[in-house]
Amino acid sequence: MVECLAMDADAVPTEYAYMGILPGTPPLPNMSQYDWVFEQQHDPAISRIIDIVKVGKRLSFSLRQREDREVQLMLRLQGQFVLRNRILYRKRIVNGEVTYQLVLPKSYRELALQELHDSVGHMGIDCTLELVRNRFYWPHMMTDVCNKVRTCERCIRQKARAERSAPLVNISTSRPLELVCMDYLSLEPDRKGSKNILVITDHFTKYAIAVTTPDQKAETVAKVLWNNFFVHYGFPERLHSDQGRDFESTLIKELCSLLGIKKTRTTPYHPRGNPVERFNRTLISILGTLQEEDKMRWKDFVQPLVHAYNCTKHDTTSFPPYQLMFGRQPNLPIDIAFGLNFGERKKQSHLQYVRNLKESLSESCKIAAEHSSRSAFQNKCYFDKKVRESKLEAGDRVLVRNVGVRGKHKLANKWSQTIYRVVKQVKDLPVYVVVPCTTDGPERVLHRDLLLPCGFLSPSVPANRKPVEIKSADGGVIFPEETDSGSVSRHSHKDIPLSDSEDDIEHYHSYCMPG
Repeated sequence: MVECLAMDADAVPTEYAYMGILPGTPPLPNMSQYDWVFEQQHDPAISRIIDIVKVGKRLSFSLRQREDREVQLMLRLQGQFVLRNRILYRKRIVNGEVTYQLVLPKSYRELALQELHDSVGHMGIDCTLELVRNRFYWPHMMTDVCNKVRTCERCIRQKARAERSAPLVNISTSRPLELVCMDYLSLEPDRKGSKNILVITDHFTKYAIAVTTPDQKAETVAKVLWNNFFVHYGFPERLHSDQGRDFESTLIKELCSLLGIKKTRTTPYHPRGNPVERFNRTLISILGTLQEEDKMRWKDFVQPLVHAYNCTKHDTTSFPPYQLMFGRQPNLPIDIAFGLNFGERKKQSHLQYVRNLKESLSESCKIAAEHSSRSAFQNKCYFDKKVRESKLEAGDRVLVRNVGVRGKHKLANKWSQTIYRVVKQVKDLPVYVVVPCTTDGPERVLHRDLLLPCGFLSPSVPANRKPVEIKSADGGVIFPEETDSGSVSRHSHKDIPLSDSEDDIEHYHSYCMPG
């Protein structure tokens, strides 16, 4: 990819060559081959599978029924398990290539989920599952990942409702650097006074960089474009932005003219015309999942979190942005800590490497273009549908929109800490009476747009609460019906189906939290 962009090999920034551990995260255990042999032998289910694999014969149905449930599930894939250096792996073929998943002992599964979700920016289920599946295997892995993401408190507090508006017009690209988009993102100042982030994304690969700047002047934009993007990745065909004075200045126009770049811009007050706005929301979301003390130094987390975004599969292209831009998969800290097969890559000449890289990028770009086109069509169909409000029922548990925040609050929690219970809908209006589940706080009458169903949380509901009195339009008094404090919400996590196969992920999206 470097040669394709006519760049020197040393031009790629070192911070994008590997994933650094986020500040404040606990150190990972340095596991050796002997450690994994020991841990697998002391896991009852895995040690049993190892014994069966060594024998090399399939168990009869009657014998399988005598095994523990986890062993029974793993025996369904018995032909895929192999021993390498006395360590048990699951052998898979993905896109014509053989890959190996480490069969992870139960005692390390929570650590793996924490490292591949909490420590890489609290990504969604798809991205987290992809990171886990590329490295590990255990029964009910998809269910564990779904439960981990769905019940993550930081994710729940930061989720926002998706907007629905006019019919969508898609922007289409077919190759890297065909269209590069940029925009400024302003956040609450950190301890050092930093508040400006210049975000630059490649529309086709979805690859992004984010650079903190002291101001939003045209000279600053030009320096960042040259020093942080052009000299590393090459010159784009088109450069797209909004109509900010810093982006529409004479300096930027002359720079683009000198480099043969076509400058385009959005229509006024239409942020959806700039695709980088979608990444801005993603960056705000993952920065918002930081602990409160870390939010005061968010500048330290921008680079590693953006790299984490580039290393995870993008829903639109089905590839990580890093892979589409550079033609290879990046290494993460957990790969090094767990010793996941870095010494087994084939040796090849420079010429063979370039040939393989071109073939890989060509095939990846073709597949990404097809997925992008399909995703754009699906998004348009979904976006253009008429909005249908989902009603709440008495007993449903909800979070309340955090509307009391003043000033800049892009990193603040979007939903309150207190969990509320719906008491009653006010007549046929989209207005509900809610009360705190675990405290004696006041009842509140709120619009549906300010409520987020959270049946997957299970707080204890205080008993003997007095019914709330609501003044009606004619001056009368409405007494909401009493509800059973032990009733189960329609949005309970118990409604999510379990699966015996970690590859069965086709329909789980509709069961997860909005956003």
